[in-house]
Amino acid sequence: MIAQEVPDVSVSNVMAAYNAERTIGDAIRSVLAQTCTSFELLICDDGSTDGTTRVVESFADPRIRLLRGEANRGPGPSRDRAIDCARGTWVTFLDADDQYLPRRLETLLRVAREHPDDLVADAVMDCHDTPSGLVPWRVVWDERHFEPSGADVRTLNFEQFLHEDRQLIKPLLRRGLAMKLKATHGERLNGEDVVFLFSFFANGSVIRYVPHPLYLYRMTPGSLSTKNSDRFRIYREVFEEGKDLFAHDLSATAAVEAKILHIRRLERYQTFLSPLRSGHLLRAGRIFMQEPWVMREFAKRVFERLPFHASRIVRGGRARRVGW
Repeated sequence: MIAQEVPDVSVSNVMAAYNAERTIGDAIRSVLAQTCTSFELLICDDGSTDGTTRVVESFADPRIRLLRGEANRGPGPSRDRAIDCARGTWVTFLDADDQYLPRRLETLLRVAREHPDDLVADAVMDCHDTPSGLVPWRVVWDERHFEPSGADVRTLNFEQFLHEDRQLIKPLLRRGLAMKLKATHGERLNGEDVVFLFSFFANGSVIRYVPHPLYLYRMTPGSLSTKNSDRFRIYREVFEEGKDLFAHDLSATAAVEAKILHIRRLERYQTFLSPLRSGHLLRAGRIFMQEPWVMREFAKRVFERLPFHASRIVRGGRARRVGW
């Protein structure tokens, strides 16, 4: 891989990677296929033990920069390191097992230049992970999701963002503002993306939402975020620790408190689900006897997941996610 200065860098694409040998090549190719060519791709390898760096080094494109990490610290520190090293005016993110559609950077950059102090985000398309590549399944926030209906760009404030069940965005933002706010992801393996965004929302930024799916998200059961039995506790702590940032805003504070209460309910549900999954039926039964609502929650979640799993089986999707 050629190491040389790349002039005219508008967008720095940040990619944290850990043991992503199988998927990172397609992720890189999706960046190189962008209609906007004024970019760099910073890949921070987080101590991979497979052939991740070998795949990265096989691309002879001077816009790709590989940052090596000797120890596995997690995606948050890797992204923060890449942001520190970035040369672009704007920064956006791509996971090593996801992909862009070709017009993503061009589309987001056009909006960002009109709203330089906000977070610009596109819709995320959930995709099955199949042997033949990513197969689209469902848009996380579709075109009907936010008002005004039919608008090319819609505005979401912090409270609207928290109201969503999935806070899944991969925004484009001004690097200078990130550095000014000292925004970091922290070292958590869950909720690190939200931690990073808190500083922007507390500063008054909103989301400028482009309701078109330009980011392809690899959906597979068994990811770190779903396997971690402490994920709800960790996620709750993210909001509890970030709450003070919004002490000046009663509406935002109320939204954070409502989110914390919602996550506490999910924590309680997890105390029923974990023993149920591991075959400890008596323990799960005791939780059910104390709080019968957990069975209703279980049935609801099973019903909601059936279309995904049915579609995954039909499309030949994989059953496990790689990496962190």
